[in-house]
Amino acid sequence: MADEHASLSHMILDRVRTSPQRVAFRVRRGDAYVDISWSEVSPRIEAIAAGLLSAGPVDDGACITIVGNTSMASCLVDFAALTVGLKTVPVYASLLPEEVGYMHMDTAAQIIVVDDGSQLDKVRAFRAGFTFFERTYSPADNTARAKVVVIHPAGLAPADDWESLEALEARGRARHAALEEEMRRRVSLLRREHVATYTYTSGTTGAPKAVIQTHDNMLAMLEDVAEAGMMDEQVREHGLFLFLPAAHSFGRMVEFSGPFFGAPLVMSSVPTLAADLAVGRPGFFPAAPRVFEKMMAKVTSAIENERGLRRRLVEWALGVGRQVATRGIEGKSLPLWLAAQRGLADRLVLAKLRSRLGLDQASVLLSGAAPLRVDVQMFFLSLGLTVLEAYGLTETCPGLTINRREDVRPGTVGIPFKRCVLKVGADGELLARGPNISRGYLNRPDATADSYDEEGWFRTGDLGSIDADGFVRITGRKKELLKTSGGKYIAPLKIEAQLKQHPLIQEAVVIGEGRNYCTALFALDTEILAEVARREGIPADPAHPRIDKVLKSLVAETNSGLASFESIKTFRVSPGPFTVDGGELTASLKVKRHAVVRKHAALIESMYGAADAAH
Repeated sequence: MADEHASLSHMILDRVRTSPQRVAFRVRRGDAYVDISWSEVSPRIEAIAAGLLSAGPVDDGACITIVGNTSMASCLVDFAALTVGLKTVPVYASLLPEEVGYMHMDTAAQIIVVDDGSQLDKVRAFRAGFTFFERTYSPADNTARAKVVVIHPAGLAPADDWESLEALEARGRARHAALEEEMRRRVSLLRREHVATYTYTSGTTGAPKAVIQTHDNMLAMLEDVAEAGMMDEQVREHGLFLFLPAAHSFGRMVEFSGPFFGAPLVMSSVPTLAADLAVGRPGFFPAAPRVFEKMMAKVTSAIENERGLRRRLVEWALGVGRQVATRGIEGKSLPLWLAAQRGLADRLVLAKLRSRLGLDQASVLLSGAAPLRVDVQMFFLSLGLTVLEAYGLTETCPGLTINRREDVRPGTVGIPFKRCVLKVGADGELLARGPNISRGYLNRPDATADSYDEEGWFRTGDLGSIDADGFVRITGRKKELLKTSGGKYIAPLKIEAQLKQHPLIQEAVVIGEGRNYCTALFALDTEILAEVARREGIPADPAHPRIDKVLKSLVAETNSGLASFESIKTFRVSPGPFTVDGGELTASLKVKRHAVVRKHAALIESMYGAADAAH
């Protein structure tokens, strides 16, 4: 399989050639999804590719940025650019102008494509000059001279610095015949070892780094996903749900999986996720753990609102589902009585819950990007849904390990993909090798050197263990270990995962670096808080005594399983949820621990004052 596709570009062109009638995209149109075949999008891909090459002088292998949210149009731009050998650079919609500008200067991008007017404003802002991490960039540093291409230009006033994607596409259709030979020349030059894309890390501790991802890195990952048996005929029929941004390496893998596996990309977005699931009913649903947590919280909250026989019926059905899931994990067959109960529970309750979530056609649910809580995974397994946890990084494009359908072990991230090799270093850090692992970072030789040990093993930065069967457990981040003033090392990830088991907790951040005891800062889920308040007949106030009692109980329960030096002495609740715009979360929704500590310094100091007085 290693030589099946010469590049991602050839993969896309091969799909168009071999499966023109296969569905490429499912796009929401009003109350329904509409199928769009490869034969329909192929002329558009060719026209966009010609339009990009006619936008101005475009060097072989030049970079093109795509700034904004994921849509069918953004995917077509991505595919078109790749088919003429351009390097694509996806950029999060939520980033500030100076960070967007830095990414353009860092990659020397020659073409800029943006989602809408708000993203065009960012380009205009950074083109006027900006400062990022104490370096000043002038307008003369800008390498992109062509007009900015705007995918959705509604409401934009005409101006000389932008053109619509529609206009670029029309120009490309008109110039296609003249550029066809040039387009073929460019794709003929591509090899698997060539760079396909730069994907930026979150930049939680400094300027973001552009991870160098080759065609081979991405194709090797897709080939190993195929070997893992995730993409069956049900997935090919019902499609891959795509709401994750392409700037997230997880989302990019899903995007490329569409043409690789011949499965429809069911397009969605974070704001419309629940409604789109209800209509789209995909075969493959990939998401970060927070999405699964919120789904579980909504179902369990609805159950708590039930009374009498109906509530007991739902709880019985979930209990049966859990027994079935547990026996499956343990490799035990079902006794006849439990098989009969499962059939009844499924018919009366579980199938309806799967349908309510829009997951009744889902063959696989894939969790990645952060640790999946065991209770969350068991909940979905109890519903009869195959939820698999995977592990990887942007640098591994993006996977290293995965649980397999036939052997799911909650609490682990599974076994390595076929061509990935993992080992545990002397200090407990997971080290990896594989064809999907990036060769380093653009323009960052020091960071690249630091990412590999002397034998060429990639340093993941994660602490973990590998059991006798090859299953991997992640125990924390190497750089996020806390060291108390008493010299004790604490892995906050483990404690935070336990604290987040309550639906009320959106995020938990354990504090303790250089302190003589640990405390916790909570951000609450506003939707669940409102639901609890309504049910209890109290204000939706985090400081209400009943809410405070719930949180104290949660901390006490967590502490019961911790050593005394790592137990939580007290806690505070942030004024609001953690957000990307507020600076507490990265664009991929990971907590920026140092940013939280800086922003909420007063709350943190008040905890230590209060705890010291009582200590």
